[in-house]
Amino acid sequence: MKKTSQNQTTQIDEQRLPLRDRSLKDRIRRRSNRMKPALQVVLSRGLDLLVGLALLAVTWPFMLVRGVIAAFQTGRIFSRADRLGIQGEPFTLFMFAGDFYGRRLASLFNLIGGSVSLAGPRALSAREARNTGVDPVLLSVKPGLFSAYSLRKKLNLAYESETEIDRDYVHQSSASSGLTLTIRSVLSGLFASNSNYVSPDNFKLLGLTLRNTEMDEALDWVFQQARGDRPATMSFVNADCLNLAFIHADYREILQQSDRVLPDGIGIHVACRMKKLRLRANLNGTDMFPRLCQRAAENGTSIYLLGARPEIAQAAAEAMVARYPGLVIAGTHHGYFNEEQSSDIISDINNSGADILCVAMGAPHQERWLARHAGELNPPLRMGVGGLFDYYSGRVRRAPQWVREIGMEWVWRIAMEPRRLWKRYVVGNPLFLYRAYRYNDPDLLTPEIVQSALERNRAGRKVSAATKRILRRAFYATGAAIKRTMDFMAAAVAILLLSPFLLLLCLAIKLESPGAIFFNQTRIGAGGEPFKMWKFRSMYQDAEARKAALMAQNEMQGGVLFKMKDDPRVTRIGKFIRRASVDELPQLWNVLIGDMSLVGPRPPVPSEVAEYTLSDRRRLHVKPGITCIWQVSGRSTIPFDQQVELDVDYMHTQSVWTDVKLLFKTLPAVFKGTGAY
Repeated sequence: MKKTSQNQTTQIDEQRLPLRDRSLKDRIRRRSNRMKPALQVVLSRGLDLLVGLALLAVTWPFMLVRGVIAAFQTGRIFSRADRLGIQGEPFTLFMFAGDFYGRRLASLFNLIGGSVSLAGPRALSAREARNTGVDPVLLSVKPGLFSAYSLRKKLNLAYESETEIDRDYVHQSSASSGLTLTIRSVLSGLFASNSNYVSPDNFKLLGLTLRNTEMDEALDWVFQQARGDRPATMSFVNADCLNLAFIHADYREILQQSDRVLPDGIGIHVACRMKKLRLRANLNGTDMFPRLCQRAAENGTSIYLLGARPEIAQAAAEAMVARYPGLVIAGTHHGYFNEEQSSDIISDINNSGADILCVAMGAPHQERWLARHAGELNPPLRMGVGGLFDYYSGRVRRAPQWVREIGMEWVWRIAMEPRRLWKRYVVGNPLFLYRAYRYNDPDLLTPEIVQSALERNRAGRKVSAATKRILRRAFYATGAAIKRTMDFMAAAVAILLLSPFLLLLCLAIKLESPGAIFFNQTRIGAGGEPFKMWKFRSMYQDAEARKAALMAQNEMQGGVLFKMKDDPRVTRIGKFIRRASVDELPQLWNVLIGDMSLVGPRPPVPSEVAEYTLSDRRRLHVKPGITCIWQVSGRSTIPFDQQVELDVDYMHTQSVWTDVKLLFKTLPAVFKGTGAY
């Protein structure tokens, strides 16, 4: 007897149901589908409320301090902005008044009140909506404190418009996706560039000129060259490429002669941030390739793919043709050939009539091959594209979008190919950042010194002092990252724990004498860069005007610094906070934002730096700090020349353990008050 499966039995039973029962089942399904969006709204609102209350419980001390600052700066605590919410309903978005940090903390009240969500499209003003138009999809959900577009913009991955990116997010949004977007946005803030940084069209990095541009502008240039008469070359460079160019003069010269060199990867993004430059986009070949193919399909431009393992280029070509019908792949060839076979391959490329040649042999081999045969190739545009054929053929899986959005694609790549890539990233990235930071100093490494050291090492000689310096300074670069992490965490915890005391101190300063609670002054930081340092005001408002009349009574040896034990400009509460060093506590904010470190030479004012000798300027080579060796060894009683030598001694011996010891020594020095006035 023939057996019937359970699924078949269920299907037969459903067919045998009376018509009324089947229609009831359909109504239940439809009602369940209608309830899903409502349930989603309830879950999202519950999550927003829970997170909002938790953040308020953690950040209330910061918010109190920020409110006091706003009130004394502007005479009001909040600034209000009219925005459009769900279904275009207007609401008021709260922010703290003034131009101090932490303005958006006040938006937590909107989150708790329900006018915004944790994640969603950016809240637009009515004027923006009228001028640019609003996609109805974006108004179908609440605006968010964090948006998908702003997340990608932080790390230069926003290749599409704000509307397109946020619309895609809305279509896939859920309570869990909102929470993960929020977490990714917070993590990406560690690498985000300051929007106030300059963004030149071109910038130099390790002696190479890189083009700072957007994805669309880069593609416009590609297709303009592909239709031109003069051959052009485009190269992508990441941290590893620049490390190779640093020690290989021929590769560096090839890149210098390229028509366009585009920045690729988080390493270059961080290096630009160190130099206070803002990248407009992370222009890697992997993200550009599908957009290149899409445009090529639209305007009939043909592409030749050369490189990768046998059949990989062909598989990538087939995948792109399937994705973009009309795309013309003029030909493909693998990259496993010797120099004698190059002439046959070049003939095939030229006979194909390709407009664009993509070479995927890995750096620097692809650039060297293109340079050797530049005069023999016919395609108007040639570009080295690294290993992207592997991704689009399906042989290698690329990091998910969320990993790229927090700047961790390099970690994914190590996990995929640890034996091949660990040295490139674990050793190469810190070495690159060190070189990017110190390359312009003529007393330090140059490509010629490095090349000479490497050649002597290959010859079997003893490793030179230059090579030792490379390894030692690469180690220091890693130590600097650890130091910055320690500074950030310690400053954040200290501000949180001390916030009640700081509020009382603010009131005491304000009640004793008129004027601002905080005193900010331009100081000189690492590399001679000026920054604004914060302190509690300990003097009367006219202190700077009275300083000239008191210069003759300066008690500080050397004449560079000005100190008086009984300075008449100091208030009563000022004498207490100076002796206890409490006036320095606002500098925890400078540590938090990266202008200063917990431990390091004290930051001088510009007038002091103007009087520095060449020897004195050595103390400007590292980030300034709140405390250092001379602060725990007598403070203002130590002559200036000896202070410099102690600071230089710290620079040569600095380590995480040294910083910890100095921080512990600072506490008894503060309680004793020796040299503090």
